[in-house]
Amino acid sequence: MQLILEELIYKRFCSCEQLVKSLASFGGKPAIFSPEPPDEGQEGWCGEVQYPKLIYNYDLQANEERNSAGTLSVSLLCQNVAEIAPERIEPLVRECLRDVILKPENGVPYCFAWARTDAFTIDEKKGNITIGSEVRFDILEYPSQETTDPDPVMAACRYIKEIYPDCLVMGYDRMGEITEASASRPVVYCRLVSVEKGRETNTVAWMDGKIAVHILCPDSSIRLKIAAGITNRLSLDGEIIMLDHSPMGIKRLQTNYKSDYLKEGQIIFTGNFGLLRYKAKEHTLLQAPFAKY
Repeated sequence: MQLILEELIYKRFCSCEQLVKSLASFGGKPAIFSPEPPDEGQEGWCGEVQYPKLIYNYDLQANEERNSAGTLSVSLLCQNVAEIAPERIEPLVRECLRDVILKPENGVPYCFAWARTDAFTIDEKKGNITIGSEVRFDILEYPSQETTDPDPVMAACRYIKEIYPDCLVMGYDRMGEITEASASRPVVYCRLVSVEKGRETNTVAWMDGKIAVHILCPDSSIRLKIAAGITNRLSLDGEIIMLDHSPMGIKRLQTNYKSDYLKEGQIIFTGNFGLLRYKAKEHTLLQAPFAKY
């Protein structure tokens, strides 16, 4: 899976026209490499032009502090005598990975949240100083949230899809290898935060499921409108009909328009739904009494 993700990152970089124009070429392709660039004396460079070039590495080790599934490091290398500096390429890299979902084959979807950018100088050759910038991203994982019937997340996904059919709902709609959220087609992701058992009756166990809704879109005004629309609809309906036709009542509802939509989500609501026992719960007889005559 790692090799496939690596190829998708490369494919995404190569699809960004402005970024490709800013880089040198090697073997007729943009100077984008992982994990190391080829030697400067290796055949394939276009003449003596070997800068700017881009090197990326990623590590899929979960970082609980930043609530991420790993990190992506992108190094931009230039020379001080060149017309293009790393500061001009860095915004193109960030824009290239902004609100983009990569889905490896048989893997989970990933997003990239910019963390920081650091400038550096690595060496000096023939009087020319090699300068660069290291751009770091948190890799965020968006696994399938499908559980078992009755499924509160799939019910929420279908509910949102009915309200906004133009949105791509992760886990409900089919996704390609590379999906770019846009103003015309925002991406929605519903995540099950927690489930807690509430009251219990003879035939039904009532559960409280806390669900977070993420709205991915580069246009903040569109994100706000969709979040407000979903919130208002949930408030008015008061329930979501689940896939088994049972109701899930909305107990608590909170919307934060300023929250991190990649990591936290803008909408968090608690739905109350029932697990049917299908038959009355019988009392267990621990010990049979013996009659004495």
